[in-house]
Amino acid sequence: MADIVIGNYSPEAVTIVISKGSFVHQVTGFAEGTFISATRLVAASEPYIGSDITGGRVKRRNRSMNVTISLHQYAASNTVLQQLQRADEEADGNEWVFSMQAKDNSGQTLFFSNQTIIATTPDLTLSSTTEMRDWTFFMFNADNFIGGNTPMDEAAVAAVEAVGGQVDARWRL
Repeated sequence: MADIVIGNYSPEAVTIVISKGSFVHQVTGFAEGTFISATRLVAASEPYIGSDITGGRVKRRNRSMNVTISLHQYAASNTVLQQLQRADEEADGNEWVFSMQAKDNSGQTLFFSNQTIIATTPDLTLSSTTEMRDWTFFMFNADNFIGGNTPMDEAAVAAVEAVGGQVDARWRL
């Protein structure tokens, strides 16, 4: 029986950093449960099949994404994000378009855009329990890489390299 390689994920190792010039902020105060979700807005490939079963596809390189970050109501980052959103809303131009990077430091997943905006502020809810604040960001043409959290054997490394990828030494068995 082959040895089983155990993967590892730590939510505490996920970082989100936003920056613009001398402004840099590491977002903190993530909600319990799902605290970040990212959705690509334009499909990478859209298939077409005609009535006679001929077809093709439209390929798109637009990697823009909507990203939702959920913070608990106590998070100081709520105040920072509200001020950033307000500064952008009050400006006539793109002075407050910023960079954002989200990284799973216990794995290989990373996404980044140097053209990010806060698209929507959270709905405000106050109650007798702790509430969450869902911030929606729009990342123009993000550079994203969805990776695993388990070291890879030679066959998996070879498969990644066969399609033009690279595997850092940290993730090789």
